Amino acid sequence: MESLPKIPALVASTTNTFCFSIDESRRRERVLQDANTYPNYDTATSNSVEDGAESNYFKSAQWQAQTPRLQPHQDIQLTASRTSEGTSLITSSADNTIRTFILPPDLLSSPSSITLTPYTSHASATSINCLTTYPHFSLQDTSTTLYLSTPTDLPIRLQNCLSTSNTPLSTYNLISPTTEAYLTPSSILWSTPGTHFLTGTDCLIALFDVSRNGEGPVSRMPTIPSKRHKIKGGGVGMRGIVSTLSHQPTSAEHGDGMLAAGTWTRWVGLYDRGGLGGMVSTWSIAEAADKDAGIGGTGITQTFWSACGRYLCVVERKSGGVLVYDVRVTGKLVAWLEGREADTNQRLGVDVFEAAGGMEIWAGGTDGVVRVWEEVGKTEGAVERSWEWNAHQDPIGSTVVHNSGTVVATCSGQRSIAEFGSGTDSDTSSSEEEDNEEDNEDSSPNSSIDGDSPAHSFRAPSRVPDNSIKLWSL
Repeated sequence: MESLPKIPALVASTTNTFCFSIDESRRRERVLQDANTYPNYDTATSNSVEDGAESNYFKSAQWQAQTPRLQPHQDIQLTASRTSEGTSLITSSADNTIRTFILPPDLLSSPSSITLTPYTSHASATSINCLTTYPHFSLQDTSTTLYLSTPTDLPIRLQNCLSTSNTPLSTYNLISPTTEAYLTPSSILWSTPGTHFLTGTDCLIALFDVSRNGEGPVSRMPTIPSKRHKIKGGGVGMRGIVSTLSHQPTSAEHGDGMLAAGTWTRWVGLYDRGGLGGMVSTWSIAEAADKDAGIGGTGITQTFWSACGRYLCVVERKSGGVLVYDVRVTGKLVAWLEGREADTNQRLGVDVFEAAGGMEIWAGGTDGVVRVWEEVGKTEGAVERSWEWNAHQDPIGSTVVHNSGTVVATCSGQRSIAEFGSGTDSDTSSSEEEDNEEDNEDSSPNSSIDGDSPAHSFRAPSRVPDNSIKLWSL
């Protein structure tokens, strides 16, 4: 008997506060600031971006705590005592601002949908490539409410998301030894203890010590032996910009676990001891994605692991699915998820949740639909989605499941230039360019159509962008 479709309930959202240009959304934020009682809220200044007419879409969202997850879909209430377990969100937006949303204790008991208001906002002078929160984040200990961000052409910044000041606590320099220019990481990852962090750039993984303010990396790990070789490394290792990093879960079987790195050139590399050891293996996913699975792709945007550490999932831009590898056999493709609508250069984040029935993968598409694949890893070959729901009217940049399994956060929007004055718009839209480095020779062959390229699509004149965060109860 076919099961009834699941329909998550909308419990909170930012409503239409950001569904306008950058300038207009900031004006609306100031109105909210005057109406609420948040003492630490600070609206971004208008000179943090060059064009205030751009749509102020959300690039990404993530829960700010990484505590052990409970049983899936358990009926709980997010009370004040549970705020340390992830009841806050950190987001990155088109106006180069990182915002923190602290969720109310009556999130799941409120009779109507709650309007979300940023608790703090930190503006950057340049676009933010990536950010990551401290692995031991707890709202009950303000010394742990930290995050790292990578502004373009500037040092890496460590900041406290609850601070009223936009001044970083520490900065870290990643500089080219030949040109002395700042290298902007395309990926960043905390170590499990939280004392170090890793960054990925062109043919390089760098390790930083958090305690060394103002310094560069303590070690550099090239992904190829030499960049001077005519074919970049002579066929050894993996060349290209390291666009994603992820740690294999620590366990008695895996020890410190491996580090998985992915590149815009569609290669995956595994490194021992969480990235501190040597290279275990590298392989290209191009043939598996294009021929075996038939889902396509033009560059890896994300890698993530199953809780058991056996399966590695690989996500690409302009792809119709997700690849699932068994790392016990190097490069063995065991399954692939079909039906993911992600034919765009914009990063559309995917999340994994360990449910009672096995691994679940959650992904939003360009059509504003969230799709869920259940019991991933139990069958080989093509896997169809288990269920879905229409969450937004624009591409979904992030779909993240709360540790409890009872709440899902989504954020949406896409790059566009529009006339917002009358509440309607006529605009041309283009895919988002998340990484300025993608245009160099190590990017994927299709990177020329990324970001600010001449390739545009037309949006109906009467359509208002859906730049919003929404929280859903399961």
